[in-house]
Amino acid sequence: MKLLIFLLLLLETTVALPVPIVKDPRARIVADLDIIYVEWQSGPQPQNTMYTIRHKTGSDQVAWKYIKTGESNVRIPLGTYADGDAVHIQIKTERGAQVVENWTKEIVVNVAKKSVRSAPLRPVALAAPAAPAAQPAPAAPAAPAAPQPNQHANQHANQHHAHQHHQHTAPQHPQHAHAPPQAASLVHASGALVPPLHFTANIMNPTTVQLSWQPAMPGRQDIYYLVNVKQLTTASGSTLQNQQIKTAATSFTLGKMIAGEKYEMTIRSATSQDTVSGTASIVEITMPRENDYFEIGNLIISSHFRTPTQGIVNLTWEVPPTMANRIASYNVEYAETGNNRYWQKIQFHGASSSAALHHLKSNTEYLLRIKTALVNNIVTESGQFRFRTPRVETNPIHKVDVIYSHDVNSVKLQWMLEPHIRPENVAGYDVYLSQDKDLPDSQWKLVRLNNKESHLSLEDLKSSTVYFVRVNVRNTDGSVIRAPSVYRFKTIDNTDEEEFEGNSLAYRNVAPGEVEIRWTFPKSILDSVIGATILYTNRKDLTPEQWQKIEIEDSKNTTVLLKNLQEGVRYSVQIIPRLYTGDYDFESRELFEFKTDKMSSRDVNHGTDVRTLTPHGHPLASPHFEQMSHSETEFMRIVSCNPDEIKSGCAWDEICINRVEDRNKGWCISNTLRDSILNS
Repeated sequence: MKLLIFLLLLLETTVALPVPIVKDPRARIVADLDIIYVEWQSGPQPQNTMYTIRHKTGSDQVAWKYIKTGESNVRIPLGTYADGDAVHIQIKTERGAQVVENWTKEIVVNVAKKSVRSAPLRPVALAAPAAPAAQPAPAAPAAPAAPQPNQHANQHANQHHAHQHHQHTAPQHPQHAHAPPQAASLVHASGALVPPLHFTANIMNPTTVQLSWQPAMPGRQDIYYLVNVKQLTTASGSTLQNQQIKTAATSFTLGKMIAGEKYEMTIRSATSQDTVSGTASIVEITMPRENDYFEIGNLIISSHFRTPTQGIVNLTWEVPPTMANRIASYNVEYAETGNNRYWQKIQFHGASSSAALHHLKSNTEYLLRIKTALVNNIVTESGQFRFRTPRVETNPIHKVDVIYSHDVNSVKLQWMLEPHIRPENVAGYDVYLSQDKDLPDSQWKLVRLNNKESHLSLEDLKSSTVYFVRVNVRNTDGSVIRAPSVYRFKTIDNTDEEEFEGNSLAYRNVAPGEVEIRWTFPKSILDSVIGATILYTNRKDLTPEQWQKIEIEDSKNTTVLLKNLQEGVRYSVQIIPRLYTGDYDFESRELFEFKTDKMSSRDVNHGTDVRTLTPHGHPLASPHFEQMSHSETEFMRIVSCNPDEIKSGCAWDEICINRVEDRNKGWCISNTLRDSILNS
C-alpha cells in the first residue's frame, strides 16, 4: 500500500512538471553580418505566440534591451556591444497578454569581433605547439554560447521583426559549446608567433572550398602556415579524412570535399618544425549538398552610357525553378581593376535575379563578384567576373543652327560648344559636309577653320537638297575631339513660294542694337501651337527665369524684332512653343546665339519697344548674314531685293539698286559701297 501511494505521488509530481516551450536556446556571433544570432526550438505553437528577447552586458547598471518576434530566432546587432563584452541573453514566451513561460536561463556570449566571411572564427589555445586542437567540452547551461558551425545568410534583418528567411530551416540538434578565448589568450609575448585572425572559408561548389587569411605579422618574411583539415561527420557513409597543408601563401583552394559533411579547418603560424604559434584559428563549415547549392553561372551583362560618367550596367542571371524560394539574398560587389581596395556593394532580396550598377566610368574594366545566401544559411561566391564598359564619344558640340539666305545657294552654320569644352583650348574646327551620311570620312567635303569663330558660310550648295554636317574640335595641343553627332539640314528652293523648312531659324541685324528673328514651328506640332515665348539675354550666368521675355500670342506671328540691344554683344535666345493645353513644348525648343552689329559712327535710336511682326511684315527674302569677320573679308555677299516695294528688304544702311539684266529685281548695296563705286 505504501509503495502504491509513493508511485502515485511520483506520477503526480512528474505530470505536474511543465514542458518548456523554449528548448535548447543557442547564440552565436556572425561576424559577416555584424550580428549575434539567437535561435531555439519551440515546436508547433498557437498563432498568437510571441517571444520577447532581452539582452545586455553583465554590468548591473546597464538596462536590458528588448526585441519581440513571432519566430524561433532573432538577430541582435553586434554594433551595440564592444570587443570583450559578455552579452547576457534571456527569452520569455507570451500568448496574447499572458506570460506563458518566464525568462529562460541566461545565455552568455563573449564578443570578439573578427572579419569572417563564411563561417565563425575562434582562436584556440593549444596545449603543445604541434598538437591538434583540443576537442571542446559540452557547455553548461549558463556558460557562454560559442559559434555554431554553420553558414550564414548574408542579409541584414530589422531587429524588431522576425527573420523571415529562416522560417523553413529545419531545427538543428544541440551543439557542443566552445569556451570563448579569454583576453589573456590573445596577448602574446614580444616576438611570439600568432595565427592569422582573418581566417575565412568561401564555398565554391559542393566539393570545393577556398581558404584565405591575412598575415598576423606582416613584417616577418620567414613565416609559413600549417593548415589542418579535419572531417567531423560521416553522414554520407564515407570514412573520416584528415590532412595537413603547409604553405607560404595566404590562400589556396581545397577540392575533393564531400558534399553534406562538416569540416574543421585549423591554421597556425610557424617558422620551423619546432616553432609554431601557441594559438590557432579555426573555421568550421558544412559543405552543401548538390540539391542545396546554387551559384550564378550564366551572367548576362548589358550597359547603357549617355556620357563617360553617366552609365548603367545591368546584370541578369537565371535561377532554376527548384531554387526560386530558397535564395535569401544576393550581395554584389564590384571595383575597378587595379583598385581592389575599394569595393562598392549592393545587397537585395533573393526574389530578384537582376541588378543595376550605377556611377560607373566608360571604357573601364571592372571586377565583379556575387555572393548568394540561401535560406539554409549557406553562402556561396560565384567566382570573379571581368567586364569592360563601352567607350563613349563625348559630343563637343551642343547645338548647330542653320541660317538661310534666300535666292542665294548658301547657308551659314553656327554652333555652340558643350559646357565642358574650354574655349581657350580650342585652336579651330574641322567641318565635314556630305549629301550621303554613310560615306567614309575621306569622301566628305572638309573645311578647316584655323580660328575660334564658331560659324562657317557654305557656298554653291544645291537648292532643295539635304546635306549632313559634322563639326570636330581641334585643340591647341593638337588633339581632335571627334563629334559623334551628325546634323541634317535642307537648302531652300529659289522660287518665291518656297518656305522655310520646319524648325528652321533666321535672324538679321537690321540696325545697330536691333535684330530681327524669324522661325517656323515643327510640322509635328503645328496643329497644337497657339503661340510662343521668346527668352533672350547677353548674360549666361542668369537663370532662364531672369532672361528678358516676350510673349507671342498668335502662332502665325513667327517674326519678332528685338530692340534696345547692346551693340557688338553676343546674345542667347530661346524660342519655346506654347500649346493649346497651356503647356510649353520644351522638346521643340530652339536655342541659338547671335551677335549684334556695332556701328559707332551712326546715331542709333535707343528705343525701348519690342514689336512683333506679321508674317508679311517683311518678305521672306530679307534674312541675310551678320557682319563678316576679319577672316572672311575676301568674300562679298549681296542680297537680292525688290526695288518696287516700299520695304525692299535691305538693311538700314543699304539701298536696293535695279539689276541691269532684269529691272524688276535688284541688289541690296550698302551706301558705303555705292559711294565708293560712284567716286571711283
